[in-house]
Amino acid sequence: MTVSTSPSSSTNHPLTNNTSAVNRSALMLNLLGARTRRKRHGLVLLGFLLLVSAYIGVVSGSLPINVGELLWHKFSQSAELHISQNVLVEGRGVNIEALSSDAAFNSTHWYVLTELRLPRVIMTLFIGALLAVSGCAMQGLVRNPLADPGLIGIAGGAAAAAAVSMAIVPPLVPALASIWVALWAFGGALLAVWTVLRFANSAQGVSVATLILAGVAINAFTGTIIGAISYVASDDALRQITYWTMGSLAGASWTLCALVAAAGVIAISGLMVSRNALNLLALGENEAAYMGLNVTRYKQVILWLVAFAVALATALCGIIGFVGLVVPHMCRTLFGVNHNVLIPACALMGALLLTVADTLARTLFIPMEIPIGIVTSAIGAPFFLYLLWQQKGVFNGSL
Repeated sequence: MTVSTSPSSSTNHPLTNNTSAVNRSALMLNLLGARTRRKRHGLVLLGFLLLVSAYIGVVSGSLPINVGELLWHKFSQSAELHISQNVLVEGRGVNIEALSSDAAFNSTHWYVLTELRLPRVIMTLFIGALLAVSGCAMQGLVRNPLADPGLIGIAGGAAAAAAVSMAIVPPLVPALASIWVALWAFGGALLAVWTVLRFANSAQGVSVATLILAGVAINAFTGTIIGAISYVASDDALRQITYWTMGSLAGASWTLCALVAAAGVIAISGLMVSRNALNLLALGENEAAYMGLNVTRYKQVILWLVAFAVALATALCGIIGFVGLVVPHMCRTLFGVNHNVLIPACALMGALLLTVADTLARTLFIPMEIPIGIVTSAIGAPFFLYLLWQQKGVFNGSL
């Protein structure tokens, strides 16, 4: 009897097979560990870039601010005032005029820093995170890479209601005009989502196809309303409507920051809790249902969270396009399709993109400020076309 020593016979040996399986498992674990570390490092890098962009946004503008020097002057000014008061009491004299002009200079910078720049940058961070995470959830929900919260009529409903408030139903108190417009826009956005859901909801659950088609119809209808109002509106109202639809963060304040922060925490936390549901829905609704997911309930919860977040952001800042569409694509390319990582990555990337866009909007043509929607479209549209070109084979097969 001869014993074969050929490679084929040795690889079929049970002990050899077990060893190969162990090696393959170890290799897979190493690869997964390396990918996890890369994603963690990527999130840390995004956080660092976000801090840098926020600092640049704070110090840049028509009045450049040196934060360190300003804090030092603020501290030393307080000390000098204390000393000068003692000197005056002793009758030795002090240059009060120079001290007063320096104090006025510092107070101007301090006011710009604390009352204008900081609330604006913080509000920009939350708005960017809300729009990007909403876009990510929307694309995961409808399993369509071209989905955007505006697809179901949120932005159109907000814009139509805002146009009505600007041209037909002005506020009783002119000083509260911005709040009046925001309330109308928020209500219009939620009304549009409620209408779309009424059409898409049936005994079989929420139909994604009907949802998208109803959203297209709502967008067309709201576009007609805006066109009709623009046709009959006065010049001032028409200018106001046009500027609002291009987006702006100029009305930022600490009160609005607190409102957006609270809404952002609620919406992003809710979508983060739904991350496993989004992962299951990516497999298909039937597969998700077989795995025990209540598909109808989760779809409605995710839709209302997205509607709440985008309605609030649109009501306060107008229509800011492309953030919810482009950022999820960028993050999916860098971090993969797992929503456990994708949602926090979108929050960081969306905040980063909108902060950069707002800084560019304020600084490109000083002292004039351009609407932020123009900047996001200028950045997002070419990048989105580039992504489409890079992945056209994938899209041609899936759409």
